[in-house]
Amino acid sequence: MTKRAILFALTVCAMLCCSFPLFAQQLTITGTVRAEDGKSPLNGVTVSVKNGNRTTQTGTDGKYSIVASIGQTLQFSFVGYALQEVEVGKKSVINITMSQQNESLNDVVVVGYGTQRRANLTGSVTTVNVNRTLKSRPITDLARGLQGAVPGLTITTPSGDIGTNPQIRLRGMFGSLNGPGAIPLILVDNVEFPDLRLLNPDDIESISVLKDAASTSLYGTRGAWGVILITTRTAKLGGDRSAISYSNNFSWNKPTITPKVAPIVEGTEMMLKANQRANPTTNEFNVLGLYYSQATLEKMKEWQSKYGGQDLGNDMVMGRDFDLVGTKLFFYRPWDPMKMYMREYTPQQSHNINFSGTSGKTGFTLGLGYLGQKGVLKVNPDEFQRFNATLGVTSQLADWFTARGKVVMSRAKRTVPYLFSSDVYDPWYYITRWPAFYPYGTYEGKPFRSSITEVEQASMIPQKDNMSRISLGGTFKLIKGLTVDLDYTYHNANYNELQTGGTVSAYNFWAYTGLNYSKYTSATYDRAVAIAARNERHALRGFATYTKKINDHSLKFILGTDAEKYEVYSQRSERRGLINEDFGEVNLATGDQYASSSHSHWATLGYVGRVNYAYKDKYLLEVNGRYDGSSSFPRDDQWAFFPSMSLGYLITEEKFMDFSKPILSSLKLRGSLGNVGNQSVGGNKFLRTMNSTSSGWFIGGANQLTFTNPPLVSSSLSWEKVQMLDIGADARLFNNTLGVTFDWYRRTTSDIISNAISVPSTLGTSAPVLNFAELRTTGWEVSVDWYKQFNNGLLLGVMGNVSDFKEVITKFANDTKDISSHYSGKTMGEIWGYTTDRFFTKDDFEQDGSGNLIMVNGKYVMKPGVAKQERWEEGAFFYGPGDIKYADLNKDGKIDIGTNTVSNPGDQHIIGNSTPRYQYALRLTAEFKGFDIGVFFQGVGKRDLWASGPVVIPGYRPGEGWYDHQLDYWTPERPDAYYPRPTDHINSNGTRNFLPQTKYLLNMAYTRLKVLNFGYKLPQKLIKRAHLNNVRVYVSGENLITWDHLRVPIDPEVDYTTAGLGDPNTFGRVYPYHKSFSAGIQISF
Repeated sequence: MTKRAILFALTVCAMLCCSFPLFAQQLTITGTVRAEDGKSPLNGVTVSVKNGNRTTQTGTDGKYSIVASIGQTLQFSFVGYALQEVEVGKKSVINITMSQQNESLNDVVVVGYGTQRRANLTGSVTTVNVNRTLKSRPITDLARGLQGAVPGLTITTPSGDIGTNPQIRLRGMFGSLNGPGAIPLILVDNVEFPDLRLLNPDDIESISVLKDAASTSLYGTRGAWGVILITTRTAKLGGDRSAISYSNNFSWNKPTITPKVAPIVEGTEMMLKANQRANPTTNEFNVLGLYYSQATLEKMKEWQSKYGGQDLGNDMVMGRDFDLVGTKLFFYRPWDPMKMYMREYTPQQSHNINFSGTSGKTGFTLGLGYLGQKGVLKVNPDEFQRFNATLGVTSQLADWFTARGKVVMSRAKRTVPYLFSSDVYDPWYYITRWPAFYPYGTYEGKPFRSSITEVEQASMIPQKDNMSRISLGGTFKLIKGLTVDLDYTYHNANYNELQTGGTVSAYNFWAYTGLNYSKYTSATYDRAVAIAARNERHALRGFATYTKKINDHSLKFILGTDAEKYEVYSQRSERRGLINEDFGEVNLATGDQYASSSHSHWATLGYVGRVNYAYKDKYLLEVNGRYDGSSSFPRDDQWAFFPSMSLGYLITEEKFMDFSKPILSSLKLRGSLGNVGNQSVGGNKFLRTMNSTSSGWFIGGANQLTFTNPPLVSSSLSWEKVQMLDIGADARLFNNTLGVTFDWYRRTTSDIISNAISVPSTLGTSAPVLNFAELRTTGWEVSVDWYKQFNNGLLLGVMGNVSDFKEVITKFANDTKDISSHYSGKTMGEIWGYTTDRFFTKDDFEQDGSGNLIMVNGKYVMKPGVAKQERWEEGAFFYGPGDIKYADLNKDGKIDIGTNTVSNPGDQHIIGNSTPRYQYALRLTAEFKGFDIGVFFQGVGKRDLWASGPVVIPGYRPGEGWYDHQLDYWTPERPDAYYPRPTDHINSNGTRNFLPQTKYLLNMAYTRLKVLNFGYKLPQKLIKRAHLNNVRVYVSGENLITWDHLRVPIDPEVDYTTAGLGDPNTFGRVYPYHKSFSAGIQISF
């Protein structure tokens, strides 16, 4: 015992530096693999050394050759045939006969607290084929790789920015009316891993997605919206062996679609029309000190005629490219900042190497990874780098005890230029914001004010993430059938950022002072800012498993407990007035100082129990229970019991189903019902907290600190309860070559914490929140797979899935059912708006004898029978020919909102829904004689979006740039145009021509060629001489083609709910999504 313990400890230390040589007697094993008739050779059977990296395939004659050590096990796998294992002895010839059986039912699936045969699963669990889904792709994180791979799993991204996290949701978008949405609990090696950016996809061994309450109940309070179980590479025991594998990927990324600013003449003409309509007596306008008029437009046309298409360099000439009249600047020359300052292709690379081996009863695995991404900027380019290391050791120290340990480390660094213009908007936003005459050049070698000038003079800001995780555990085999597992994990993550501001020198025309070259940034940007955050997680888990088989009865009992503590600290320090901009430290500034910090924590404790029962592997039963405690609730309401149960019936095992065997290989019916608690409702809702803030009142020269009134709180605030009903079926057909899985589910979230009562404003504080509201999610999922391997070695595969869900509020305190808030019966994501009738024409208005439109009180007079739209006429705006005419649905002669309630919405009605409906994916694969090809399509069948901002609403901000796709606007000569006549929409999408309506509702449905890859495995005869086991080269494309229905230049995958923090100005102007072209190699020794 002592010697083995010492060996285990020494191995952990030694593997951090190198691998050790392993020696064993090796043989060259040859043989022939035949079908169950004993005659037909099988071509393409995979022959591999179990727990090793050596692998080969049979030829057309069914023969194979592989090197293995005595005591190792050979595995023979072939789609549609039962897996066979044979231990290597002294014989050098091993012939195999394979039988067609339901291989998938014998698969082992990782579930809560252990594994389970797929045949005995009664819950809703989806496993991910890691090799097909994640390998041979230029993915930077797991979340992006899972898109489309699991039915019911929704992956959205706010932008294409490097080093950012997508959002993951399962079976719904909301789940509750509190918290971040239906975000599943993500566990890596059984402990939560909140930031998937820091996990190397190459380290992943298996992925299981648990969806229903019966499957997730053992994970308790934070598994209400499902659980994603990720297992990283684990050291294996058995035989003496060593193996090395290496893979890389080199990728070149290109934006999928970007907005294009309108050409200088056409764009300026639109700006003039919009501004002159709002200000009919004004002839000259400006945007940030850039003046333009009708005369300017003529100068632009003249410049285009003389110099268009010529390379004049970046330095501008006064009198040719611009004029200075007093302090007014008039620019005539067009600029294309995207072409000047953005890369057409951005490089990305990844490298991964893995060492694994076993010596005696100790095994190890060591994985190292690197990812490097370059951003789109040519000047001071942004960059993201990640380094990963994973070390795992397993050792059987005694017949009754196996110890294990794992260390996971990740270091990520994102480098971006300091943002002078805004703390929110990045340079990409600004270079797509302004009209084409915005000056990105220089005058006498000096730049004008622009986001690019600021980037060129900015310091680079390092944003560092460091994560380390240490896990120690062991398995005790106490008596036959009884094991006890104990595991402890410590997770630590740190974030650090140092911002160095300063000043920028340029011609600052924003100050309306003409050609004034100066330092223009305010004191708020001349600063050093230090940001730091640290979070710690302690997780302890222990459980006992007892299995017993009595004749045809199989029993499995699990009893355990787990505890988790989480704590997060953050602080921000700022000081203004840098002594030297090259040394951005807080203590190297002399101005005002600002500091803030935060600290939060929570803890959970749970006791779990599970019983599995199977009779003849035909009748299946699972019963679960969890008693949970959470610090998120008052002391008297911290604990709750959550039970669940599931049933399964493998009906094809019945004799009366024998007739179906030629077609129906297997059919399992299953169902589950259970309750889970949700604690993710926002902390401290039961506490009367007081928030501090600086008042802005100075007494004695000091800014006084004030505190808000504490709110009223409920004394009985408790869990939100989540009940899930799931009914499903798993079928295999046609000799197991075709598989179909179906699930229907209904999830009801009750006792949702919400405002349930109102209080008078004179009370001076807010009303207490109560467990009151209810939300119901109903959905279904279908997945299909078909694999067929032919005798000539050709392997074809098809995998597809489609899913849908709908979320409806069934209880909410809103008696009037005001549609601007939640109400009972509301479908989440619904969009209320108007039906677009058409453009107004001259015939809709009263005319005098000369055919001129009659005006009364500054507005055109509509003819009788034409519904009035007076509610939306304000200031200088009034409706006329070329404006939008809305449909008068209630026939009351006016367009309005009624009482803005469900019973009286005026002319509004539900015109769409932003929920992604009918999400689908299709994967096609083929393999033949070493060649392989894979095609993966992914899409959304129905999704609507009413968006705002300049890219989708012409004239949203008329002083900003108009876009090329908006040139199709109404004029008397072009009455069938797509957009109405140019108008100043005063930064709003809720007025004038762009009330939410059917015509300009965005159809976000799409189909995308997500992945196309082609690979080739070098023949064994060629690589054996180099002592290589496997070599595969491949090329791959990502997001190559998109089919959609959009007339605006946005990517249909954009998640408007998170893009730019919901700021409409950013919609369509976020960091671009990209398509990629990559190549790589995979080698194993």
